[in-house]
Amino acid sequence: MPLYDYRCNHCSHEFEKVLKVAEMHLPISEPCPACGLNGYVEKTIMGAPPIGDAARLGIRRVDDGFKEVMHKIHDANPKSNLRDKF
Repeated sequence: MPLYDYRCNHCSHEFEKVLKVAEMHLPISEPCPACGLNGYVEKTIMGAPPIGDAARLGIRRVDDGFKEVMHKIHDANPKSNLRDKF
């Protein structure tokens, strides 16, 4: 079952619920779990989670500490091609 995100427009409380697709609009008709007021909860649209490795996609840089560890592994294993990748 999918996870849906909701927000109360009165108190700004954000919460998640795991619901069936057919039930995704039920929390809108229920009171806010934080302030208890009815009619303020709305379903929010969240961004999709990232797919793949952020460093390989160029979204995030690999830090120097990680590169040093990879170089040490490469030096210990001369047949490795890790140095070429980092």
